[in-house]
Amino acid sequence: MVIGFTDLESVNLLLILNAVGIPVRPVLGYVSDRWCGPINLFIPLSAILGLMIYCWMAVTTRGSTYAFAVVYGLSTAAAQGIFVGALASLTKDLSKIGTRFGMVCSILAFATLTGPPIAGALIESQGGRYWAAQVWGGTVVLLGSATVGAARVYETGLRIKVKM
Repeated sequence: MVIGFTDLESVNLLLILNAVGIPVRPVLGYVSDRWCGPINLFIPLSAILGLMIYCWMAVTTRGSTYAFAVVYGLSTAAAQGIFVGALASLTKDLSKIGTRFGMVCSILAFATLTGPPIAGALIESQGGRYWAAQVWGGTVVLLGSATVGAARVYETGLRIKVKM
């Protein structure tokens, strides 16, 4: 649904979305270091992010758009903030961390390159409605979360260390 924000209001939404996530990033880094580990935290946080993209379909008013911007900003900052720590935790030999990070960013570049054209084609095919792009985005993020979860289970079994 198109709600009809002005250019200034659209920028304000982006500012809100990005600003609310600032305090989340260091807090989750501390939580992952102290109690559960970055991979164990990244998996549910990325799943929550995928679910939030599905929730976007329920946004129909100006007020709900602002509320969604806050909650989505928190969830996207959480997933993005713990991503680098999760990647670093997979590397036992720290001399290889730069190579691994470069490889992962190269793979992610394909998503960045193909995502907007796919979303645009889905929106155009639905006559300007966003639901198909929202379903696509949520599904892709949930599949990514499931893939990381499957890799976690494959590598370590179902053992999850929780530090107390």
